[in-house]
Amino acid sequence: MTEENIKKIVKRYKLLSSFWLFVFLIIVLLANWALIDSNIRNHSELGLDYHSSQDGFIWGAIIVGLNVVLQLFFYSLEKILLFLQQESSSSN
Repeated sequence: MTEENIKKIVKRYKLLSSFWLFVFLIIVLLANWALIDSNIRNHSELGLDYHSSQDGFIWGAIIVGLNVVLQLFFYSLEKILLFLQQESSSSN
């Protein structure tokens, strides 16, 4: 397996994983939106004031954190595979 093949495979899986992470986060954000909407409706039916929890920063931190972890994982995986490939080619 050549260095280019390793980079190509890692890039393909990185894109695929990033896509599924994005889809998962969209689903979670839609669920969060539905829960907040339901909470607002319930408060208005009871005649209570609704106070927002301002969770935008939390969602931003979660999204950035998961993306950073995913990118670091694939960066490390690529470097490890390239190192192993170089070791095996130098021993031959």
